[in-house]
Amino acid sequence: MTPSAEELLAIARLYWGSDLAYVFRQEPSPEDLRYQALWEEKDVERPRWGAFVKTLRAAIPDCDAWDYAPGLANPSFCVLVYPHQEQHMMRPRITWTVAGYLSILAPLYTVHCVRRVFLGKHLMESKVFLGPVPLELQGIADTVARHIEAEFGATALPLEVAQTPVPLYVNFMKPPETTLFHALFTSEPGNIL
Repeated sequence: MTPSAEELLAIARLYWGSDLAYVFRQEPSPEDLRYQALWEEKDVERPRWGAFVKTLRAAIPDCDAWDYAPGLANPSFCVLVYPHQEQHMMRPRITWTVAGYLSILAPLYTVHCVRRVFLGKHLMESKVFLGPVPLELQGIADTVARHIEAEFGATALPLEVAQTPVPLYVNFMKPPETTLFHALFTSEPGNIL
């Protein structure tokens, strides 16, 4: 059962501040200390996550799947899945990435897509699709979701709950733009490799 937005906000408040009181201080905030301690606790699961990514690679052989865990930057483990694409000489070149996040704050996950447009090696545009997943990527996204559910027992966070605004500062996100999605998964869903 998915926790309510109010329950998830109460959890997020433990790890993210509601003001900027500690921004210019040398010492970490109480939320920072709890967040760092939680990551130290959850970091022991990194080998299990790595094994999960390998299993996922085997389940979707037409894609490359990679572990994406930028340390304390995100409150989640993440897998990035890159569908194999034919190399055309057309300009501009469009690439897709399917991202699966498993929150460390609650037993929840999300899967979203990022479309990037390149002209040569220059990124011209990046767009995040939190939902619905584009039809051509639905099978990949479903496979990622099924595997996260089976391996970790997590529940998908519904988009309408994920988009609930929260009065918290999450990395570079600040109210009123901050949502539960940012607090539980990543403050920069489009900032992937």
